[in-house]
Amino acid sequence: SVSPGLPAGLTLSATTGVITGTPTAVTSSATYTISATNTGGTASTTVEITVNDIAPNSIAYSPNTLTLTKDTSMTPAMPTSSGGAVVSWSVSPALPTGLSINSATGEISGSPTVLSSATSYTVTATNTGGSATTLITITVIEAPPSSITYNPNTFTLTKGTAMTAPVVPTAAGDPAVSWSISPSLPTGIVFDTATGAISGTPSVVSSSTIYTVTATNNGGSGTTTITMQVNDIAPSAITYNPSSLSLAEGVTMTSVSPTSSGGDVVSWTVSPTLPAGLSLDSTTGTISGTPTST
Repeated sequence: SVSPGLPAGLTLSATTGVITGTPTAVTSSATYTISATNTGGTASTTVEITVNDIAPNSIAYSPNTLTLTKDTSMTPAMPTSSGGAVVSWSVSPALPTGLSINSATGEISGSPTVLSSATSYTVTATNTGGSATTLITITVIEAPPSSITYNPNTFTLTKGTAMTAPVVPTAAGDPAVSWSISPSLPTGIVFDTATGAISGTPSVVSSSTIYTVTATNNGGSGTTTITMQVNDIAPSAITYNPSSLSLAEGVTMTSVSPTSSGGDVVSWTVSPTLPAGLSLDSTTGTISGTPTST
């Protein structure tokens, strides 16, 4: 006979004392007293029995390669396993700061707060029967630039006149490594590919154009748009020589053309209307013709 009862699945033969069977439950170490009896009396001994669980096996994360973004909460990664129930989980080396493994479930979760190159981590699942391992690779990349803003984002410039000061963008996310713009800015306007700053003195006239600015780091890129127009220098110092004309009715006048400073004149007008027979060339500003009335 035996006391206390053997672990579930094991039996003691009452005639031979043989212990046999297949244990069906995990049992911590315990001492059992075996008694042998005949008509002459009883003798006893003890045996110690421990029933360990089946060791874990086929540990896996799906996916087992994770690319995470700094300061962004990850989708929790939960492992699967075969064999006996896992009692505890551990990982080596330590996960990137901000991430953790649940020692009871093996779930990896959190928001990484530091960048990390691709690193393999060994996850170990353990129970009383032993342990099994798997590898998971984690990379933490930068948060791509976002919410990129220029203030102002619309520029009306004058040819030959320097911008008041460089206009530097702001952005959320991790710092941009490089900046680019498309299409190219008007000649004389400089785009800093390290900071995204816009500065300079335009040397050509340019119609209103939308430009796309892209900021990039190893986490990706973000974009914004600006609008820029470069107007010509206003005409100035317009002069006719002579500026006072005495003409004879019916006699063709000697044409008079103006001179001007500043930017190139695009069109010319006159007010009030010139005497009958005279005209102003809207392209050149030249006055010519034959007056037909006094």
